[in-house]
Amino acid sequence: MAFEPIPVPRKYWNIAKRLTSSDLQKSDSQSDFLLEQDLFNVNIGRRGNELFLGFYSRQGLHLVFEKYGIFDILKSSGFKDAILDIDTDDPYVHKLTVHNKTQRPETLLAEVVLKKEIITIDMPFKTSLNGRQFEVLAIEWMTLQNPEKTFTDERPQLPGQQHPGLGIASTAVELLMIIAWRLKLSGLLNTPDHYHNAYLYSRIFTYLDPGFQARLKAMHRDTAGYSLHETAWALECGAVKDVNTNQPVKWTPGKQIMPLDQDLKKLFNSFTYRLLVKKQSKNFKYEIDLEKYKMFNERENG
Repeated sequence: MAFEPIPVPRKYWNIAKRLTSSDLQKSDSQSDFLLEQDLFNVNIGRRGNELFLGFYSRQGLHLVFEKYGIFDILKSSGFKDAILDIDTDDPYVHKLTVHNKTQRPETLLAEVVLKKEIITIDMPFKTSLNGRQFEVLAIEWMTLQNPEKTFTDERPQLPGQQHPGLGIASTAVELLMIIAWRLKLSGLLNTPDHYHNAYLYSRIFTYLDPGFQARLKAMHRDTAGYSLHETAWALECGAVKDVNTNQPVKWTPGKQIMPLDQDLKKLFNSFTYRLLVKKQSKNFKYEIDLEKYKMFNERENG
């Protein structure tokens, strides 16, 4: 399997190369700190009840948060007593959480649920990758929130949000890419459940299905005159209409990938894939029902 350099800041890449597996897998009895590099050289065959993704110890994750400055970022936001915890009871799906001071629902800052997943390439055009399987790191769930802030006109609430974000989404994805690289996986997989998530992730992720990528491209094209917040809530309340069917659009989740494997990168960057997306996007046509959206806003805002 051939890998190209991963698209993360140089400072993160330098840290990742310095960290070792033994550093990241040390237990409390071995050391108070562990290194982040091992977060990425996972061997699921060694998975035990205490190793996150079968590779990282609890202390190793603490070291990752220190080396990459995550604890410092949280402190700058007023969270000086962050508590990092992991749940590895399920042998296939692992969860990492960060709370402030105490582990209660109202103090939750971050929750990330991950698993390894096999994907099979099935493109509607001829490619040598059709039928090939790749193992990736899948994001089952990710929440990054600041429970002590309120939404503002500058940072309004989006569907699915309970609190404003922490402002570290890009950093979190970059660290997950390093983890996937460390575990020798072929990419990072995500299944956003809302349009705004899919659009934001699309800066570096691509849909496995070119039809879903075409739909995203068309939605962005046809709502270019609206803010992401407006489009997101218009979809949520059924105020986006499919012009071809004259029916409200219901956003359907699909799988997006950030490929690390060289063959996968070439596939999703290929002229054939991009041309198909461009052609299929012409089959979609959307528009926002302004009256319906206005009525929704009036109800929500009293």
